[in-house]
Amino acid sequence: MATEVILPRVDMDMTEGKIAQWYVHNGDPVSKGQVIFEIETDKATMEIEATADGVLQGSDGATDVVLPVGHVVGWILQPGEAIPADHAAAPTPLDGAAPAAEEPVAATPARSGMTTDAVTRQGAGDPTRVLRATPLARSMARAQGADLLAVNGTGPGGRVLARDLPQSKTRTPHAAAAAGALHLHWFNRGTGVPLVLLHGFGTSTGSWRPLAQQLGDVPVLGIDLPNHGKSPRAVVADLDAVARLLLARLDQEGIESLHLAGHSMGGGAAIALAPLLQQRLRSLTLLAPLGLGPQINGAFIAGMLRATRLESLQPWLALLFGDATRLSASFAATAWSELESADARAALTTMAQDLLPDGTQAGSLRDRLADLAAPVKLIWGTHDQIVPPQHAAGVPGAVALHLLPGVGHLPQVEAVTVVAQLLRQQLAAGNAGDGNR
Repeated sequence: MATEVILPRVDMDMTEGKIAQWYVHNGDPVSKGQVIFEIETDKATMEIEATADGVLQGSDGATDVVLPVGHVVGWILQPGEAIPADHAAAPTPLDGAAPAAEEPVAATPARSGMTTDAVTRQGAGDPTRVLRATPLARSMARAQGADLLAVNGTGPGGRVLARDLPQSKTRTPHAAAAAGALHLHWFNRGTGVPLVLLHGFGTSTGSWRPLAQQLGDVPVLGIDLPNHGKSPRAVVADLDAVARLLLARLDQEGIESLHLAGHSMGGGAAIALAPLLQQRLRSLTLLAPLGLGPQINGAFIAGMLRATRLESLQPWLALLFGDATRLSASFAATAWSELESADARAALTTMAQDLLPDGTQAGSLRDRLADLAAPVKLIWGTHDQIVPPQHAAGVPGAVALHLLPGVGHLPQVEAVTVVAQLLRQQLAAGNAGDGNR
């Protein structure tokens, strides 16, 4: 039977949301439980899974369009089935939708990275104006370069809602480029010192979601590296240049103290960033990082960037796992969504040529680990086919080394429970000196 794909209600107050990213397209096979799109609401960003096996049809692929809860965005069909003839997409009742009980947030982040209640502006001869806006409206305003203080809010108490901003039928690629800032996503704001996650080459912050879910109420955020995910295109000559962009984004978010974890290229960026953070760094956790030796699987990088179809990408993705059977259809589809754009592949190719010339890691960051005061953990799978685990040899004696038997280049996927446990230990160690800070 044909299965509707709808914009679901993910919290009790939700009346509308927008699709931020599609991971599959019309004609793609999907499996029950596979992530098919990501939605952004006034309070959160969440991945939505397929509720049945079949083939996706009837999706218009649009993003950044505010839709009401329950709106049909596609169908999952079985062989021989068609979209029901009497089905017609309902109009988007933005003007008549009942306002949700949104929480007010600031247009300017507080120092902890949490949002505050309101922002003010005072003009000559005018009383101070207090502005309240929802997170979704704030996100859309950033993408559009809009001034929220110039928008008349229709929500309770004059709050600016997403529907108060001009609507676009198509996503503006890399909207963050307008502000020149790297894209940042909070998985959980929580309380306390946040854990900042830096992903590897060719993927995005979303790849950390399974690990973030294992960390409970720990405040966790991820940053898309330049030329990745929703971050802008940028020429970066080396990992130090990446580190400077990351530092600027952390400063912009007002994060004064943090735990840092990075995987692969994100691990190399974390090593480069760590000395710049000085006393702000509470702990450093590295998963199969770049920067500790010259070798890297250049054929993997080249093959991934050459792939123009999911079928040609999958054999290269299998090399990421110690056990190739762990490569799921959902993982492959998500990876392909990051690489299917020719523009994305071109930007990544240029980045790879600069940071990994001739399939070699250019430059060493090994000496950066010697003088760090914060606790450092190094996690590596013994079956890593991308970056040799032998690079862990000879690191400073104070670095805690964890080699995971049978695990490949993605310990945060193949051994997510173990990695989450090691991270919790690292956070506790890094926070132990709170009383002396």
